Amino acid sequence: MYYLKSSIMILLSTLFASAATAHHSVLHYDGKTEVKITGVVTKARFGYPHSIYRIDVTADNGSIENWVLSTEDPRDAKRLGFIDDIKSIKKGDSITVVGWPHRFNERELRGHQLIYPDGRTVMLRRGNYIWPKDILRLDRLVMNPQNIDGQINDIDSSLPDAEQLMLWLAEGDHIARAAYEVTQGRPRLIGIDAKFAGVDDLLTCHTERSDFTMQLKLAQLNDAQREKLEEGAEYISEYNRVLSRWWEQEKSSCE
Repeated sequence: MYYLKSSIMILLSTLFASAATAHHSVLHYDGKTEVKITGVVTKARFGYPHSIYRIDVTADNGSIENWVLSTEDPRDAKRLGFIDDIKSIKKGDSITVVGWPHRFNERELRGHQLIYPDGRTVMLRRGNYIWPKDILRLDRLVMNPQNIDGQINDIDSSLPDAEQLMLWLAEGDHIARAAYEVTQGRPRLIGIDAKFAGVDDLLTCHTERSDFTMQLKLAQLNDAQREKLEEGAEYISEYNRVLSRWWEQEKSSCE
């Protein structure tokens, strides 16, 4: 029994570290398309969950188009090395923006680079917003919950957390399960003995929310449940990784 418990903890501890990077509201941007605009900043908000700048652009016909530039929050901007550049953007500035367009919101860009009137160029990102398929699948399922039917089972949410988790592991589809839990208003990260495998260090604030966790104690589980946890260590880590990243991007940010 001691060996089994140790094995579970070794597996989960190994999976605990993640090189994930936190970004906000990026899933809906078309990373395959670039748009370039030039205009005057009419409003600047440097903050969380992401920094927003409104820009008036004069169209070819002389009309004024209102665009929105979305970029990183102060924490991510500092980590990526351009915090001073976006923090200094203010109302009245003339600026050119190259970015990826929002798939649904007309005239909204996620910033790729900024070009100032004096020719100075600030690279916000060298890559684009083509995001991992697993998070995109989670997002699409949340947006279209009717597509979840048939992918997972209808599990009684009144069952004890341990029993629910055993059934989730038997399903084997951590993305569909996470999407279903979100649509039901009860998304929960899975903690084993207070450890949340798969959650990036930058996102640990989400594990501290009592309404966002399913916490199990190994000492309170039977032998069969411990064995299933050991077999499902990768499922737990991947479920936590996908759900915590999606929640950070679409719902609330660790500040």
